[in-house]
Amino acid sequence: MARENALRRALRMAGLSAGVAGSYAGYLAQRAFLGEDQREQKLKSVHAKAGRRVTDELAGLRGPAMKLGQTLSLQTDLVPEEFLRELSMLQRHAPGMHPSLVRAQFKASMGGVPEDFFRSFQAEPFAAASLGQVHRACTRDGQKVAVKIQYPGIRAAITSDFELARQLTGAMRLSGHVPKALLQETEQQILAETDYRREAANIEFFGVQLRPLSYVTVPKVYREYSGDYVLTMSLLDGEHLEQYLAHRPSQPERDRLGSHLCELFYYQLLGVGAFHADPHWGNYLFGPKGAISLVDFGCVKYLTPKFVDHLHATILYPGNRQSWEFRRLFEDGHALSGAKRNSAAQRALANLAEGFYRRVYPPEPEKENDTFDFGEEAFLREYMREAAHVFRAKGILPEYILMARAEIGLYQTLHRLRSRVQTTKIVRKFLRRRD
Repeated sequence: MARENALRRALRMAGLSAGVAGSYAGYLAQRAFLGEDQREQKLKSVHAKAGRRVTDELAGLRGPAMKLGQTLSLQTDLVPEEFLRELSMLQRHAPGMHPSLVRAQFKASMGGVPEDFFRSFQAEPFAAASLGQVHRACTRDGQKVAVKIQYPGIRAAITSDFELARQLTGAMRLSGHVPKALLQETEQQILAETDYRREAANIEFFGVQLRPLSYVTVPKVYREYSGDYVLTMSLLDGEHLEQYLAHRPSQPERDRLGSHLCELFYYQLLGVGAFHADPHWGNYLFGPKGAISLVDFGCVKYLTPKFVDHLHATILYPGNRQSWEFRRLFEDGHALSGAKRNSAAQRALANLAEGFYRRVYPPEPEKENDTFDFGEEAFLREYMREAAHVFRAKGILPEYILMARAEIGLYQTLHRLRSRVQTTKIVRKFLRRRD
């Protein structure tokens, strides 16, 4: 049965690829017979249709396939707007479970149906994503809560998807162009997201660790209403990014929110040594005065103290990043994972550090109060280009996989906000706290 389900998922993905390719092939066949305005309108229509098809199929598949779509939905600089608009639905919406299946999954985890535990429970989910869906409820003592219920069979779907990925990328893994560690780390982290007891512990950990950031809210876990496939948390206020932007916030408001997002990211990396690693916009709620609520802690990366020390040594390195001394620092970082870098990876990492990071985070003391304009059109392309060179040069380490994912999520959000942020000042503040 598991192999049959895996084959069915593989065939659905293949059919999706063929269908989307066919849509664009049809457009190309018609293009020569259309005027300029007609071509533009037709292409927009094809983008929207393709985006809708991809969204519907990935939402139905859920699991890693849907997570891929959520990641693509952040690529504001790479994906056509019409396609992106459809794909963004994956950040909060997927086909919900039938109410009878919801009750069965809840009972399997908790030993009773929702009405045995809550004063009220809404059968229709208000959010549904790649691994589970979320329902509003009210406890016996009147607390409004969010109840996350995992889709049945999702762990088996994850395992089968990654087994297929290993088969499809076998030659590239042997050549080193798709590092074995990349698939292993990603699979382990997604499987970890299905462990709701682990997520409850993550929430409680960050609830304590993020208290110094007064503008960040982390939900409270209700352990008595949680189990293997059910996680109950306090219901948080706030709006998702597109709702927030619909109010047309002023530039100072967008700058303040952008600064808070940047502070949150670097406080986690440099201060906590662990970070929220699922950066798609469905996992953030925004409020007045730059308030941020985090609503999902399934994907969290914990860093070793030695790796955090490595970040402190390299992140605002003042010297020439093409120098032997800087390359030696990165050699030491790779040694923490028992890996050695080739010369191509050394050059690619040095180019990323010198060409991109020095511009976004200038280390010179006299530039500490400078702001970087994340509304700039070119910086995302520059980051993706340099990061791709690192990947092709086989310079990716497991510790960087989720960090890069979280970082690009940060940059995409700052770009969408068009925030102007004192990047170096923020980073240096957390470096000084460690000192």
